[in-house]
Amino acid sequence: MNDYSVIGRSIPRPDAWEKVVGGRGYPVNLRLPGMLHGTLLRSPHPHARIAGMDASRALALPGVKALITPADVPRIPYSATFFKPATSAAVVRDMLILDGTVRYAGQPVAAVAATTASIAEHALELIEVQYEELPAVFDPEEAMREGAPEIHAGVRHNVIGRPTYSLGDIEAGFSAADHVFEGVYETQRVHTCYMEPRVCVADADAQGRVTVYASVQHLFGLREKLAFVLGLPVSSVRAVQPPYIGGGFGGKLDLAPIEPLAALLSLRARRPVRIEQSRYEDFITSSRHPAKVYLKTGISRDGQFTARYARTLLDASAYASEAPEVIRVHSRFGLMLGYRCPNAKWEGTLVYTNNMPGGAFRGYGAPQGCFAVESQIDEICEKLGFDPVEFRLKHAPRCGDPHPSNAAWKLDSYGFDECLVRGAERFGWRSRAKAASGRGVKKRGFGMAAQPLWVSGCLGAPDTYEHSGAIVKLNTDGSADLATATIDIGSGQTAVLCQIAAEELGISVEAVRLSGGSTDTLPVDAATHASRTTYASGIAVKAAAAAAKKRLLEVAETMLEASAVDLEVREGMVRVKGASAHAVPVADVVKRAESPFVQITSKGTMQTVLAEKGTIIGTSSLAPPRNPSPASAQFIEVEVDTDTGEVRVLRAVYAHDIGRVVNLAGAEGQVEGGLQQGIGYALMENMRFEPETGACVTADFLNYKMPTAVEMPRSIESIFVETDEPSGPFGAKGLAEPCLIVPAPAIANAIYNAVGVRVRSLPITPEKILAGLGKI
Repeated sequence: MNDYSVIGRSIPRPDAWEKVVGGRGYPVNLRLPGMLHGTLLRSPHPHARIAGMDASRALALPGVKALITPADVPRIPYSATFFKPATSAAVVRDMLILDGTVRYAGQPVAAVAATTASIAEHALELIEVQYEELPAVFDPEEAMREGAPEIHAGVRHNVIGRPTYSLGDIEAGFSAADHVFEGVYETQRVHTCYMEPRVCVADADAQGRVTVYASVQHLFGLREKLAFVLGLPVSSVRAVQPPYIGGGFGGKLDLAPIEPLAALLSLRARRPVRIEQSRYEDFITSSRHPAKVYLKTGISRDGQFTARYARTLLDASAYASEAPEVIRVHSRFGLMLGYRCPNAKWEGTLVYTNNMPGGAFRGYGAPQGCFAVESQIDEICEKLGFDPVEFRLKHAPRCGDPHPSNAAWKLDSYGFDECLVRGAERFGWRSRAKAASGRGVKKRGFGMAAQPLWVSGCLGAPDTYEHSGAIVKLNTDGSADLATATIDIGSGQTAVLCQIAAEELGISVEAVRLSGGSTDTLPVDAATHASRTTYASGIAVKAAAAAAKKRLLEVAETMLEASAVDLEVREGMVRVKGASAHAVPVADVVKRAESPFVQITSKGTMQTVLAEKGTIIGTSSLAPPRNPSPASAQFIEVEVDTDTGEVRVLRAVYAHDIGRVVNLAGAEGQVEGGLQQGIGYALMENMRFEPETGACVTADFLNYKMPTAVEMPRSIESIFVETDEPSGPFGAKGLAEPCLIVPAPAIANAIYNAVGVRVRSLPITPEKILAGLGKI
């Protein structure tokens, strides 16, 4: 039973109406007086040296106020990743703001700022660049061969690294196996498809201090990385928090070229400079890394895992960026840790190619691994006659077990088994027919997949920022201002954090307002990513609200003639516990705290209590105490047309252990949005490139196919298993990413159940299904 007044309710998002009528808070809508318009010149070649550049005609064009070439930028190598320290040993610093060598088609080579966007675009046409073309390589396996083009000097065979993981004795494990299963599973490059394009407005003052407004997912990461690449102290960069941004999904977790180039143009022109990426530019800025996974599993006669071996080849693309962390998450949470196995080994290879950059995307390496693991488990169960639900129950961690990624933590709020049982029951899993047993042209099938182990942040990840802060200030009308550097990326972070603050303060959620700020005024916060906001940022907000409430009760002591420990706040009233009639409004207590020390009354002047004076405010800055694991299981029904190969997802049942639900409608929205992205990943989304130049040919929403409302199932049911995480704010933990991680293998398994065709490469197109049926 929910005993809370605010937690668990489906409250409207405070910014919903503003977004509907135009969203003036989106960074893309920001305009400053005297602002110039910037644009970037991009290379048509995937690999080339710049032999010469003449920008004189562009500089002479009326209206052009600044121009930047590779000769004008600091030559400070960096990694674009926001959420790791700029000088961390965990990142590969292989990028420059503008480089004399280009390594992918579309890489920026110059930037212009002018009084209008059309003048800036015309100026690009006047810049003459002489390229010395170099051999390019787009396939990671070819990139590793002897004699392949060297993409970064000194990197042998273009291999960035070969990370590994091992547990037990892998050879002994396979020797003990009665059955061995092997398969190769491939996933494609896909785009995050956020609606608001990446945009940056930089405004440098006369002292050289840069203020930046950008559509990114990490305010303090932007400040740190921008200062680092410009060679400035962090105090010379001020990042301003937007009220919200138009989506991110991980695609705005790193420094894009537009941020440092807008800053350099502004420093040169001494005017604000705005750069907005076109949809084409957005598509070639970041993507999910394609991966090839070889997976081998040993099984005993009674259905126990005896050994699991995996090998991953990850296309790191032209620059390493997030790839080292992506493959680490992929190996642990995508492949190795979800199910108990005494003997396990994984080997990864990160390879440079001349493909466009890869980066973060919701699930961060786990979808590539989950597709392999959950597909192969289905193959094992089909071959050996095990029920897929029972098999997963047999091998999953149990509540109370040590956390597989850190034995010092316990899985003491963990409901994966309940997710499987309740999801299967609601879906009607027991009525699943044998594979390919249906009649007629259109055949239906059931499939399921799971993510037994996930995260509520990055605590424990090497060299990764994972702390949060908040400020809560009470006002004389009984309202509260909440300030935190968390970025609302469109999934309701503002609403959730306001609910947490309101519950702790004992006031209505409508009385809490999220205030803006900047890196000058806000406490440091980690990125909005890794399913962390509700849990990690929520802990900080709850702590700040508790500090403000503590001060509120101290001031109320004299007003109610009771000790603070005997007071409580409910429904906007401070009252003596057990005596609801003996109460005063929160507003009156705040007025008392902010009133003059000496007051004029009808009886003359009167002194009040000096100790109670001052703003009632609470602050926090802390790391979360642990990293509790959410878990999820998904059940899918599909219909496959055996004449056309077309697949329709008919219904979905999701079961998630997310601890306490804070905002029910928001949680359901996460589930449904994750399913939409998962359907796209499974069936249609695929970035395509011109084979000779590497230029993206699907860089808009006309040619890049993703699901619309038409492709969504009519029935999507969410089951939330509320396990009540003891370290979380009111028992909550994370949710966002498993919603996307599991649909692809669940859909693949349902397709097999429908028509008996096992597809091990994404996307599962009609052509692949028809080929499996022997029809083409």
